[in-house]
Amino acid sequence: MYHRMPSDLTETSQLGRFMSFIAMISMSTLFLLETKAYFFSTTLETDLSLHSYDDEPSIRLNFDITMMDLPCELAAVDVYTTVGYEKNVTKNIRKYPVNKDGVQQQYEARNWHQNDIELWDPAVPEAIDHLHKDGEDAISLDGKTFQYALKKFPYLFVKFYATDCKYCHDLAPTWEALGEVVTDTSMSMVDEHMSENNLGSDQYTDEEYETAVNNMAPVLVTKLNCSLNPSICNGQGIRVYPTMRVFVDGEAKGDYNGHRTVMELVQWLSHIEAENREPGELKMQKVVEYANERTVRNAAEREWNDALTRYRSPYGSWNVTHLQGCQLTGHIMVDKAPGKFLIHAKSYGHDIAANMANLSHIVHHFSFGDEDAKSHVDGQRMQGMQSGFVKSLHPMDGNVYVTEVLHQAYHHHLRVIATEFGGRKASVWARERNLRLYRILQNSQLSTYRRHVLPEVNFSYDLSPIAVSYIQEARSWYDYLTRVLAIVGGAFTVIGMMNSSLNSLSKRKKYNHY
Repeated sequence: MYHRMPSDLTETSQLGRFMSFIAMISMSTLFLLETKAYFFSTTLETDLSLHSYDDEPSIRLNFDITMMDLPCELAAVDVYTTVGYEKNVTKNIRKYPVNKDGVQQQYEARNWHQNDIELWDPAVPEAIDHLHKDGEDAISLDGKTFQYALKKFPYLFVKFYATDCKYCHDLAPTWEALGEVVTDTSMSMVDEHMSENNLGSDQYTDEEYETAVNNMAPVLVTKLNCSLNPSICNGQGIRVYPTMRVFVDGEAKGDYNGHRTVMELVQWLSHIEAENREPGELKMQKVVEYANERTVRNAAEREWNDALTRYRSPYGSWNVTHLQGCQLTGHIMVDKAPGKFLIHAKSYGHDIAANMANLSHIVHHFSFGDEDAKSHVDGQRMQGMQSGFVKSLHPMDGNVYVTEVLHQAYHHHLRVIATEFGGRKASVWARERNLRLYRILQNSQLSTYRRHVLPEVNFSYDLSPIAVSYIQEARSWYDYLTRVLAIVGGAFTVIGMMNSSLNSLSKRKKYNHY
């Protein structure tokens, strides 16, 4: 099959030497490139298959979301799936207060959802009618009288409530008892002043006496029905019922969020007074003493209240003049089943004002699966990977969702597609770290809620039964050998054909010359 040509039949030429040199350079270059491709490159193949979730009972959901106008005290996270639910999730979640300029504040490790607060005073009779027999001491306000009270009284304590609020009804007897304690203390102070100045009851009228009592009162205890005066409550930014707010010289100073007992309320008012009045002008201490005599039920409780007064630290209150948001960051292990991730307003002991909920938010990060796997795939830069693959793992990152009006919220619909990696080079890492990523196809829409329905940020997700597999395959040795032989044979044949053509052309020109 392979014939040998005698050397005396061959002819050496300058063209032959040049073409031989070209052939050697071409074959050497192609051989080196092919060898490099064999040892240092792989092919990425794609495969579709039904995905089984039996190997892992749950999947990790990662999130970093800032609620622009929802305080951390009210922000709650719920998770619902077709196989179960978990409300008010706090494990592996951190909440950072955000000020009105969007700047994150220092993290405070405290119980945001305390559920052991007393919602009413056990020492006060439950029947409000019993307390109203001698009149209402907690004065009811409306739009006109509220503005008048702000200007007239230097200290105003207002309970903003709603007609259908259960917690407001529970607090009503305690609030009326607080008004009675302040009124009775003021009357005692007026009587003491009259006794010191030898003034008899025949020297003044009932109206003058009532005016003196109101002027002597250290604080005016009032209430305002937001169901009847919605414009006032909206203007004050009332989001939860009941809201107990103190005004000093017409300016809101803070909301009370502690135990709803008469003693706790007057103690808090005493600290507010101490922060805003000179030491010689303090009046609330007498109210504290009178409340202690009236509401304490036994000697042990009296001793406890005395010790609490001596060692009590100043109360903290939310400054209502600076609206704040909350950044929620962390992860949750959710069932591998269709479900939804919710962020909404929730508070123990309060009813949320649905029409005042502002759920504008920024999605800094939202993804499923292992965070380290994403960085590994991004660093590999595999050939054949679709453009924007890493972006599809967290397509919502950096998006801002602003609601133009209140009582609206965005719903995000997510389709989660499992993506697995395998092959000769990735198999070791995949076995150690379970290299499985989750791509997200997302769509968001703005939803308007009914009047009495509380809005919520809804991330609804569904796991696709189809999984995409990316397989890295290295070339086989026989494929490499075949390509090397093709390079040698192909280069030899092509260069030989070119050499024959050039020789024929040269001879034809030579014959034509003669």
